[in-house]
Amino acid sequence: MSNFYNKIPKALKYLGFIIVGIICLFIFLANFSAVESRFKCPGEFVEVGAKQPVTMFIKITKYRWWVELWSDSNSDGNFWYEIPIMGVNYYSHVVEIGDQLHIYETEGGELKGNFSTLSKTLALSTHYGFFDGICEVID
Repeated sequence: MSNFYNKIPKALKYLGFIIVGIICLFIFLANFSAVESRFKCPGEFVEVGAKQPVTMFIKITKYRWWVELWSDSNSDGNFWYEIPIMGVNYYSHVVEIGDQLHIYETEGGELKGNFSTLSKTLALSTHYGFFDGICEVID
């Protein structure tokens, strides 16, 4: 086996190392380009004069800085919410401004809400009403 390895030209050996390095870099970037956080948010829907207690579950995906190198979007992530028995929704455009995540349905769309990464407070306009609550990290 060592005789076979010694007969391979040096340029081909280096090319093989470069290809393996590129594959490892691609795997790293594919697996670590986003950070996902999940929260349980007890709070309430506020509608015209009425408040309804509800628990919302959210998933926030924040993109790493290097995603901007190949992405056309100005989004810093995306946002999912689930209200058990009621429904699920997805917002594709999240913009990080300091300790606030501003949540939009689409790029250039209407602001739907915000999430404070400091206090974990969520204020969000949904199909079911306006939600306001304080979130706790879950696994």
